[in-house]
Amino acid sequence: MPRHNNKRYENEFVNMMIKNGHHCERIAGSGCGKESVCDCILFKDGLVYLVEVKATKEARLYPRAHIKKQLNKMVAVAKKSNVLALLAIKYKRKGWDVEELSSPIN
Repeated sequence: MPRHNNKRYENEFVNMMIKNGHHCERIAGSGCGKESVCDCILFKDGLVYLVEVKATKEARLYPRAHIKKQLNKMVAVAKKSNVLALLAIKYKRKGWDVEELSSPIN
């Protein structure tokens, strides 16, 4: 998927969270570099979340090995930092699904 589409869905997620009364910021340069672990940081109900945003036109997200590795790194960093990890999935024909990630993805 082209980078500009990823940014579009990241911004859509941020705007949706802000509209729902939460503070959410997109990480500058998200997806770039080896040290980037998430796309957004969400502050919701007194909790902090690292958020990775993915989009698919399929009925479900089928993460490839490099995506699983990226999500597992985010989960590890979240645990180490005492925050939570979320996967926000934009289903292009259905809307959004947000899942908390508490353990590594196989």
